[in-house]
Amino acid sequence: MARYFVIHRTPIEGDQDALVAAARRVKASLPGEVEWLNSWWLAGDENKLFCEWEAPDRDTIWALLGPVKALLPVESIHLVTRLDPAWYE
Repeated sequence: MARYFVIHRTPIEGDQDALVAAARRVKASLPGEVEWLNSWWLAGDENKLFCEWEAPDRDTIWALLGPVKALLPVESIHLVTRLDPAWYE
């Protein structure tokens, strides 16, 4: 399955409770072929959230994020490949 990073702008400055509530709504709506792996909230002035997903394609992720796009606007979705230095030892 392909992996993607979704980058959100988070207008919710420091409000983790609102982010967690939005995350729970998305997680509850996920079909079996999609997995939200983790998220990283960029500390500091930028207020960005980086979310790692496994999904068949970008369009699937885009559609699943529909209910929370107003709260967590999607800046971009990137196809990524995991690179682990241990693989090359």
